[in-house]
Amino acid sequence: MDRRTRFFWALTILAGIVIFGMEAFALNGIRTEREKILADAANISIGTDEELERVIGELESELGRRADFKFTLKNNPMKLNKVVFLTDEMGRLIQSMQANTIRVSGLYMNFDPPRATVEFQQKESQVKVGDVLGKFKILRITENGVVAYREGKSKFYPLQGRTVTADAARNSTRGPQFDDEEETY
Repeated sequence: MDRRTRFFWALTILAGIVIFGMEAFALNGIRTEREKILADAANISIGTDEELERVIGELESELGRRADFKFTLKNNPMKLNKVVFLTDEMGRLIQSMQANTIRVSGLYMNFDPPRATVEFQQKESQVKVGDVLGKFKILRITENGVVAYREGKSKFYPLQGRTVTADAARNSTRGPQFDDEEETY
């Protein structure tokens, strides 16, 4: 064999010995880890493990606290006006959730006297001229809405969804019924 062939054989044998040593070292680490896992598995006692008992105790106490919890809602989530915001044809937001205001939802002009369906303090009721809702007294019912008197002032409440100009609202609050009413609440 010439020198060149001996060199490559020597290099190949040396590389094989190095690779064999590295694999033996890696397998020794795996064998050590396996023995450690087997020793830990032999020490586990199923069903009487203290850690398991501690976890079960925590879960039972948490379940007890959940059973004592009382859940109440401040607002009814089934009322769509809390979620859906309605606008009139001009794109203005319809404010129907103000607690101390009147919201007119229907007008019945074919009755004598005319009647209106209004929502006040989240209660719906049918009113006619002269009826009292809280501190409001109904003075007039027109084709466009209701005029109510409160604390020395009268205010026009339009039918929801209908846009009324400022002049039309001002004209609806003036009239013979208005002049006759002088009571204060």
